[in-house]
Amino acid sequence: MDSTNFTPPVRRSMTDAQIHEALGNAQADEAGITAAMELLETQAQLRDIEKMEFASWVIEMERIGSPEALLAVENANRAQQGLPPVDAPTLAPQGVEPIEDAVSRLNQIYATQVIPDPIQQPEPAIELTSEPESEPDMAPVPEATATSNQNDFDEFERLLAADTVVGAEEELTALEESLFENERVESPITQDEPQPISIVEDDPGVDFASVSAVEVVTTNSAPKAARGSRAFSQFWAWLGLSGSVLPLGLAWYVSTTQIAYSQAVLAIFLGATASALVVAVGALAGKRSGLPTLMLSRAPFGVFANAAPASLLTLIRIFWSGAILAVLLSFASQYFDVQSITNFTNPNSITLTVVALFVLASAVTLAIFGGRVLFRAQQVAGLLGSAALLALVVTTAGSFSLAGLLAQPTSNWLPVFGIAVLTFSIFGLVWTSAGADFARKLSTSARGASVVGWGALALAVIPTLVAAYGLALLGATKGANQVRTESITLLQEFSNLLTPWLGQILVASLVVSVVVVLAMNLYSSNLSLHSIGAKLRPALAQPLLGLVALALAVGAQLLIADPISLIADYAIILAVPVAAWSGIFVSDILIRRIAYHEISLSRGYGFYKAVNWVNLSAWFVATILGFGLIYSDQSGFGWTGYLANQMVNQDFWRVTSLGVVISFAFGSLIPVVSGIPRIKRQEAEVLAIESRRDDLKDIFGLVD
Repeated sequence: MDSTNFTPPVRRSMTDAQIHEALGNAQADEAGITAAMELLETQAQLRDIEKMEFASWVIEMERIGSPEALLAVENANRAQQGLPPVDAPTLAPQGVEPIEDAVSRLNQIYATQVIPDPIQQPEPAIELTSEPESEPDMAPVPEATATSNQNDFDEFERLLAADTVVGAEEELTALEESLFENERVESPITQDEPQPISIVEDDPGVDFASVSAVEVVTTNSAPKAARGSRAFSQFWAWLGLSGSVLPLGLAWYVSTTQIAYSQAVLAIFLGATASALVVAVGALAGKRSGLPTLMLSRAPFGVFANAAPASLLTLIRIFWSGAILAVLLSFASQYFDVQSITNFTNPNSITLTVVALFVLASAVTLAIFGGRVLFRAQQVAGLLGSAALLALVVTTAGSFSLAGLLAQPTSNWLPVFGIAVLTFSIFGLVWTSAGADFARKLSTSARGASVVGWGALALAVIPTLVAAYGLALLGATKGANQVRTESITLLQEFSNLLTPWLGQILVASLVVSVVVVLAMNLYSSNLSLHSIGAKLRPALAQPLLGLVALALAVGAQLLIADPISLIADYAIILAVPVAAWSGIFVSDILIRRIAYHEISLSRGYGFYKAVNWVNLSAWFVATILGFGLIYSDQSGFGWTGYLANQMVNQDFWRVTSLGVVISFAFGSLIPVVSGIPRIKRQEAEVLAIESRRDDLKDIFGLVD
């Protein structure tokens, strides 16, 4: 550079307005996004060069020290502040700003130039700044604003570099809004200059989000969880459900059928194993991303199209909260010998009401706290349940002959498949939409095989052993293939087998298990609401969900004679759409080999697109197909089985409920047949973006 040239270096980079215009003309596809990123990278490098050239020029002018050189530096500084230049006679050399301060202020000015989101398309018809463009100098920025902007950019850079950005969308939203506000600084405008349109957030006639320079995300995500748990935490997360007296209820229901002991154990094992696998695969997705299950469901279905299956699954989960409480009320009614929960003239009815409210309040409280508190409760429930079961085994081990039970001759195998599907529907499909919810805190370094193994131990091995022992106890009271000749309840049956003190221990364990399982369901329901955009604080959402569950439970208690049988019927009905969704979701997870691109999970123009018509249509077809191959006698569902009615052996479909399995299988095949190229292309795009992350971070923090 010629040292006698007192003119500041010529600007090389585009102005902010030019960048906005270029990005506004970019296409919202992969090629356009890539071109926008390359443009921003180039402009960032040019601005770095400009900084170095200007700093070098200032140093050279200071070295020369002539009045002309010092005047050039002063006028350059004044230009940065939007002030007119001064003439030579007014220059006081001793008043020249030190070179360190000049360079520091220049760095602040460059740091506060807001560069738009590479894939955002701003409204071209509205000018977002409130000052006219000046070339080649930057707009003046007060020092306090520059400091605030720099802090915001540092925080934005931290979030951008995080492994999971969607979990911090609320923080991103606040930062984006802050950056936009700080960008709109005042500048002197003369009366003759046309003033551009200024947008203010509190203007009731303007949709502020639609004109923001940076996309403002106001829905779609749940808070990010700390990621430090180990794989064996999956064992404790599900032990409160499986390692309790709850599988004994399944054993009692299975014992009412006409199948041999070995067939019943096999049916429960098959159903429990299938349940463990679908839940464990969901846990793998949670480990990869740290996000709830239905948020991750956006990857196979599309960001916006996912609202259809996610909304239905959320309603089903809320239904199961009421069903869990209804089963407890039914059991407690038998225990307290209460005919109606609303008969408050009976002291036992009051006691039953108090117990129900205590259980609900405890579950709601645990769901509000969530996190470590809920996890400790799961551990306590699992340990208490295991202790109660151990006491049961020690007390009753000699009351039956296992060899005699295994010697029972087998009978028709169709009910075996029916029991396996029912077990899969209750233990698997009820919780498959919550698999990632309780694995979000797993460390990304946890081995996938360990996650699946611990989950299988808790959800397959333990419930099978508990149910098998319960079947052995119940089988000791009747001969092989003998059907009950009178209606006998679960409580009455076990009362004939247990001593009073052991029965009380099991009842106490049951209450604790129901509290924890209900809390898990409420906790997961709130995360599901977040995934469809209904973002409520736990302190508000959980009491509301608890009241809905209580209303459903009381309604079932008052209107239905046998809530347990009703739940068994509805488990098959509700399992059909969940199985169709689960097949697509599980298959999509198993095909993927890298973590999700979390930003794209909240933006319809991201890698996962707004709608995946293939998977969405497949979910709908699989659901219709499943309903056509199951039967239900419940009111309002007489239309089911319309496809099975066209077949010769209708009893096969009625007994086995294989329509649920076919829905799952059909959904599983669609991503394999049509989704692999799409998924591999998405992963290649994600890897390309991740490989350039450091360069993109520099755009938001040009000054180190």
